[in-house]
Amino acid sequence: MGLAEILQWIQYGRKTGTVVFEKTGVVKKVFIEEGLIISASSNDPREYLGQILVCFGDLTEEQLTQAFQIQKKAKKLLGKVLKEDFGIPEKQILKSLQVKIEETIYGIFLWEDGKFIYTEGIAGLQQHDRLKTAISIDQVIFEGARRVDEWREFRKQFPTDDVIFVVKKGKEKLDLALSKDPIISKIFENVTGDKNVQRILLDTHAPDYRGYEALGKLYLGGYLDAKKATRSQKKEVVRDLQSDLLRAAELYKSKKYDEAYDLVEIFLASRPENEEAQTLFRVVREAFIASLYNICEANSVPTMIGDFNNLNEEVYSSKEGYLASRINGDWDVKSLIMISPMGELESLRILKRLHDAGMVEFRSN
Repeated sequence: MGLAEILQWIQYGRKTGTVVFEKTGVVKKVFIEEGLIISASSNDPREYLGQILVCFGDLTEEQLTQAFQIQKKAKKLLGKVLKEDFGIPEKQILKSLQVKIEETIYGIFLWEDGKFIYTEGIAGLQQHDRLKTAISIDQVIFEGARRVDEWREFRKQFPTDDVIFVVKKGKEKLDLALSKDPIISKIFENVTGDKNVQRILLDTHAPDYRGYEALGKLYLGGYLDAKKATRSQKKEVVRDLQSDLLRAAELYKSKKYDEAYDLVEIFLASRPENEEAQTLFRVVREAFIASLYNICEANSVPTMIGDFNNLNEEVYSSKEGYLASRINGDWDVKSLIMISPMGELESLRILKRLHDAGMVEFRSN
């Protein structure tokens, strides 16, 4: 049953309920009332409200960290903190909430696989998380299909995230129409000739589709040239998936959580419905995160001790370069995780790798 069919079934039945979509640890909930979408949530950090506000330039990474700290101490809603302590207009917060919900929903259209569960009722949905104007299913299906088509076209031309774009000579300034789009403007500012696509999306905190859409418009508009890929493409390996799953269980028992996690993730990418793999994935992930915190303690402050210039993308990934560039000797581990579009596990893995490579040390706060 495809996503469009699921949504049409909900629409025609004028359902009121919650659809949970899941794919390798990413969980998205779509809340429906009488066949209309009224809200959505996601555990993908790129779709958090704070990340969207940073992307639109309404908040800096430093302010986002401060906002989370105030929220924790005052036990207030993030939106209220942003309005009262940072002066962000309610109108802009609501606009960003709308974008957050839309990106959560439309992002599911780009999944090649996954599973869903529908339950009656919208228990747990808070009033402040509801859209003022519900979204029709027809609108979602139309926009989702359009995005899939555009995504495929861009991926045909640029199949990996390792492409580096450069600004064409004589095209250093955007025309008026493009300059009014905050995401296009921010993406354009970050095309420096040494960042690949993945690093640009991380630095701008742009949701994947919005980032690619902006790059596509800039490229087709004649503002950008594609320079090169930072890494050569890896060859596809034919795998025995069942053996991988058994091996992952053995690695978990041996406390080799990093290897176990990677194998289960590969398995679930091909067989997302496998309940045994889903259970193992959750168990391994929990143990892996706990083991990483033993090295990268939440309150410890990472400090660069190696040469930052050695973090070139031939050796280190864009994700590692992004996180390393945020290590300033002031932010502790939990603060870095708060601002990172990559989330808890990926951020901790990177900090550990930098530590193991002698680039980073952790000092008590």
